[in-house]
Amino acid sequence: MSDYLIHPLAQGQQEEALQLMRRIFEPNLHSIFFLHPQTTLVVSLDGKLVGGLNLDVYQVNAKIKMGYLGWLYIDEQHRGKGLAGRLIDEALTFLRELGCTDAAGCVEGDNPASFRQLEQRGFAIRSLSFQIKRYRWGVARVWSHASRFFDMGYFFWQTSLKEEQPKSSPTNLSAFVRTVLGNTLAFSLLVLGWNIPALFSLPWTQRGAGIEPALLLLIPTIALSVRTLSMLLVARAYKLEVVYRGWDTAYVAAYLAPLVLGLPFPAAGNLYIKGSTWSPASHAKPLFAMGFASVCSLGLLTLLLPSPYVVILLLLDTFLFMYPFCGFNASRIWRGNRKLALLAVLITLVCC
Repeated sequence: MSDYLIHPLAQGQQEEALQLMRRIFEPNLHSIFFLHPQTTLVVSLDGKLVGGLNLDVYQVNAKIKMGYLGWLYIDEQHRGKGLAGRLIDEALTFLRELGCTDAAGCVEGDNPASFRQLEQRGFAIRSLSFQIKRYRWGVARVWSHASRFFDMGYFFWQTSLKEEQPKSSPTNLSAFVRTVLGNTLAFSLLVLGWNIPALFSLPWTQRGAGIEPALLLLIPTIALSVRTLSMLLVARAYKLEVVYRGWDTAYVAAYLAPLVLGLPFPAAGNLYIKGSTWSPASHAKPLFAMGFASVCSLGLLTLLLPSPYVVILLLLDTFLFMYPFCGFNASRIWRGNRKLALLAVLITLVCC
């Protein structure tokens, strides 16, 4: 460990750091890379870069200066040596010296290795209401710097560098109720015809005759309940402790899609394995089973209750496994068992 040196990125090392990032991260993430040389910490061994942490430091508003932990990367051959933790510790010291009041990062919900590092250093998942209350109009700047206007299933981890820590984000029933209410409100833009395509009487915006709007507004509640309950039963069968978490920035798409396209976009939230002492590899089977249960239950619901909301949620849970949609169950299904994933595709196609 003593041979590893953590230091600010030196002049002339920027391209080497970017090459390391391209080698480590999936190609679909390369377009959102950022690297600010003056606020990037790297790990070197014998003069060669083997890891780094790209920070983004900016003023959110008059009171809050953010230090965002953007990209943390360690070369595969040098993992398991505590370098990620050392980088975060050095980064927090570095950010305090720069006068930052907040430190934050975004982590996908099925990535316990990353959020374990943050939990140990006082970070916690912050709700949408917390972000708006703390950053006010600056929340748009926070999301912009984090490239997270449309991501699904990524959570905002924050810690205060200057003051007492607030409570973490709501979970389980509280989070589920908030998700249902948020989705119902977005869906009401379609039911009540308050959207741009409805102004032109486009075919898919026309509601069937005799259907009460109040009954239609129950569809998000039914769909989200069926989906979540089926996954919960699978988790219980595997004796897994799980926690329900709602999504925050997914509501941008949830409200824009009805308003602009006249189509629903479920911001469904999800059930996540509790704690940080597990890994996606060790729990690939139960995660796959939970995702597959979602597809089966939504497929059956589509046959019993045909609705664009249910159909689109089924399609999202089956096909959209790439960033920024990896919070949907498709990522668990395709990561867990690609052969059985084809069965999920078949079920979806038959039910739709």
